[in-house]
Amino acid sequence: MLTIVSRWSAQSRRMLIFQKVHLACCKDRLLSHLAAKSVSSYVIYELRCFNTVNQIWEWKCLQVLQNPCSGNALDACTWSLTTVLKAVLKETSQYKPGTLEKLLATFDTALTAVYSQLVPVESLGHGNSASYPSSNTADWATTLTNLLDLLEVLTAARFKLSTTRVCFTSSRLSLVQASALLRIVDSHVHYFVKKQVLLLLKRILLQKAGEDMGFGEASSLTHGDDHMTSDILTLADDVLQAVHTDWLQCVPVESAAIFFGGTGQLCGGSSDAFDHVMLRAVSLVVLKSLEYKIQSAGGKGVCNTIGIHGYLSALLLFLSQRGVQLKQGSHSCCWVSLVFGEQDDDMMEAAKALLLLYLHHRVSSDLEADAACVVGGNPHCHFLFLLRSISFDHSILLDFLISTETCFLEYFVRYLKHLRDDWEGFRTVCQKIDGSDRCKLSWKISQKDNQLLDNLREELQQSLCLSRGSVSTWSHSGGSVTIVDPEPAPCLQPSLCLPSGSATALASTPPPRLVDYGSSEESETEDGDLPSGLTQDRLHSDSVVHTHNSHSFDRTVMCLTELRVVVTRLQRRSLFPYNATSLLKLLTQIEAKRSCSQR
Repeated sequence: MLTIVSRWSAQSRRMLIFQKVHLACCKDRLLSHLAAKSVSSYVIYELRCFNTVNQIWEWKCLQVLQNPCSGNALDACTWSLTTVLKAVLKETSQYKPGTLEKLLATFDTALTAVYSQLVPVESLGHGNSASYPSSNTADWATTLTNLLDLLEVLTAARFKLSTTRVCFTSSRLSLVQASALLRIVDSHVHYFVKKQVLLLLKRILLQKAGEDMGFGEASSLTHGDDHMTSDILTLADDVLQAVHTDWLQCVPVESAAIFFGGTGQLCGGSSDAFDHVMLRAVSLVVLKSLEYKIQSAGGKGVCNTIGIHGYLSALLLFLSQRGVQLKQGSHSCCWVSLVFGEQDDDMMEAAKALLLLYLHHRVSSDLEADAACVVGGNPHCHFLFLLRSISFDHSILLDFLISTETCFLEYFVRYLKHLRDDWEGFRTVCQKIDGSDRCKLSWKISQKDNQLLDNLREELQQSLCLSRGSVSTWSHSGGSVTIVDPEPAPCLQPSLCLPSGSATALASTPPPRLVDYGSSEESETEDGDLPSGLTQDRLHSDSVVHTHNSHSFDRTVMCLTELRVVVTRLQRRSLFPYNATSLLKLLTQIEAKRSCSQR
């Protein structure tokens, strides 16, 4: 179609674009959107082939932006401008140098004015909801959605141009005027708009603006234009000030929709029924704001308000009020796994931020590990819960190390240094968590499940006889299951933990495989505290020695040892994607710590 139009005379092309632009401003939403798509395609074509901005399209967009009013004209204009900027950002090499700068310079002043008119103007504060100049919240929801998409593209363009030191006012709006975006969350607009605001702030703080739009990896915030550092600190300050004024109490978290784009809601009050995307976004916005704050000038001023613990306490209170319920007796630090368990990249970002916060606070205020656990901020606990969630499988850690989709390498190296320097602290954490687990080893089992337990016990005894030549005895009395080990064995004994209500499920599934018969050097055990039930995991029986160390401590060291062996082998064969010498040195130091502790 564009090829045919390009053969027309210049006058015919101008008339066609003029008609399309006029249709884009009509009241019929479908017709308006189709016309905007058509005009945008032609504008992109002219930019790519002739390096010129269509004058009719430019004139109409500036006219609408200078007199913004919620409606199809404004929506079509912002959508079209966003589409054109996206096209240039995605395929920069197909456009002449300076094309992006030319577009941004043309609309910079108008976009800055539109932003100040479309966002709420009332002050933040619990109970002071922001208002809009229109009573039609549906129209404003569409308008704000288009504006937020445009803001993300503008921010991504700033990251793209950071190496050129070119910075436009409109591309700074989402950072220097983030307080206005935060007010949207406390306004009378649809839930999905509030969610989009928090996702935008999250992507900016994670340096991933435009990532979902296919713009590629953004430049580092620390290597941007002259205003980048101060702007990101302004954003962090706005977020922390909002949290300090109870803004979190205004953030809604609805039940998750049961299908894409639907309005149906999950029933029940479990934490799985709540919108974990929203919970992750809020958590990361707060954590990353704290991280940037403490990294600036040594973090002066953070502890002068309510302190790091105060912010973490406010975040935990928000999560508990929005459906993240810790089971009775569970450790406070497991909130990270509960909130981020479905998203590896977000989990690593949260773990890294919490580690940096802990290290900063420990140096500045001599923080104790127990105090950190109260607000769920102990990095030893986070790492242990991460290993338990993957069944202490070193191959999964290897996948994380090789993957470029998470910040695991940076987090892992930082944590290993902390583990090396606080070895006894990690041992204490393992002992406390294992001690808490042992208190949960007995659950009430109904009388009708006795036969199931007897059958399962016999199969387990047979498996253990075949693998070690000795049998651990099991007793069942009073409706509960206990483990009786008459004498210590040379390796860790498999254990069975049955959560309440799981006995019936076991009846329809085969019992878990506790021994790998394909190898005489490997056995499997499961971790009874994992929510997934009976989880298998591999341990080398000739390497595990019973000491005063806890079960989790031994398995952690074994997992790290296996990881070192695999990485060393790959490094020797030049199959590892980067130089892992520093990483291997840290892992070797961890093994040396273990050897010293056994003497």
